[in-house]
Amino acid sequence: MLPAREYCAEGARLTARLGETDPSAPPPTNPQHGSMTMRKTIAALTLSCALLLPSLALAEGGAGAIDAFKQSHQEVTTLVDTGAKADEIQTRVDQMLDYDWIAIAALGGPKHFDERCTERCDEYKALLTKLIRKNYLKRIEAKDRGSVEYLREHVREKATKVDTKVTFKDDEGETKSVEIDYVMHKVDDKWQVRDIITEGVSMAKNFRFEIGELHKKGGMDEVISSLQKKLAELDAE
Repeated sequence: MLPAREYCAEGARLTARLGETDPSAPPPTNPQHGSMTMRKTIAALTLSCALLLPSLALAEGGAGAIDAFKQSHQEVTTLVDTGAKADEIQTRVDQMLDYDWIAIAALGGPKHFDERCTERCDEYKALLTKLIRKNYLKRIEAKDRGSVEYLREHVREKATKVDTKVTFKDDEGETKSVEIDYVMHKVDDKWQVRDIITEGVSMAKNFRFEIGELHKKGGMDEVISSLQKKLAELDAE
């Protein structure tokens, strides 16, 4: 039996041959029958490939973004609910989130990053990483975090957006829902989150605007000071 990709490649070769004629070959005794047989063969191959290739791509590329996020999110919530150690939870969260991409984008992207953060790049990244991690865990550790419904994924060339809906009860006991989308891309062949969009508000874009304004006002000193203040406020809650 041919491997799946070779099987589908055979269909492509047959398609190409359908339009070719060999001038040295004798004429077929029944050209209409031969052409019909060839077309039926190609149709069968095409249908088989349509069914084979999606599962083949999944096997070669691993889980899609929505499945990868669902698994990671559930692993984190399980660690929190079972009282796992803080460093174990942190490690799993850090595997989900692409802090590096967010930090670089917030300072204007790769073209401007080194120039703007100068000798304080590592310090800036470390502080922003802590802030993102703490805010994410704050949601997960909340008693009323609610239930997550994984809706769909939108596949794009550079990133994939995973749509979710979180349903919870507010302080008055009323059922509410919030749409939270996760923009994901592959880093070293593993899916990571590079943006979290809550009710249409992008975390990455917010950081880019806020940090950009702080940098204009007072350079990296102002950016670092603001991040330190936000972290202190989170720790005090």
